[in-house]
Amino acid sequence: MVTAAFCSNPAEAELLRSLLKENGIDAFVLDDSFGGAIRLQVPSDQAAEAKRILDEAEKELGSEGSGQPAPEV
Repeated sequence: MVTAAFCSNPAEAELLRSLLKENGIDAFVLDDSFGGAIRLQVPSDQAAEAKRILDEAEKELGSEGSGQPAPEV
């Protein structure tokens, strides 16, 4: 599993998880309950497609409210 995006809150993470799931990507939210980063995780073999989908969504929504992409995989 790899981190596809870092999210600022649980609602954002769930929205992006749903977007990936609708596109056939198995994604789940890993939330550090001690105030750390909320990460959107995907299988390694689906990471490139997940990044493409998230990048496309970010372009459509602009820079407001979309998850910050994780470092290159």
